Amino acid sequence: MKNFRYWRKMTWVILLGSALLLVWVVTSGFSLSVLGFALALIGVFGAVWFMTQPPWRQGRGIHLRRLQYVHVPFKVPRSTQDVG
Repeated sequence: MKNFRYWRKMTWVILLGSALLLVWVVTSGFSLSVLGFALALIGVFGAVWFMTQPPWRQGRGIHLRRLQYVHVPFKVPRSTQDVG
């Protein structure tokens, strides 16, 4: 929180969007439809912010791991092995 100059762009979008939506709700007279639309838009902004976090920030956002091939050598069946 101290280095607010280094916040992500989506954080600034959420803050500015929230301020604009608050002004819109206040000037429209706290209409239920306007209030619901504003909350839905903040929810969309929050979801986009959550889904687009950089992968190097551990413990935040959604981590998608690429599937890696694990090589497991198969054993030759006992019936085909040389008995010695």
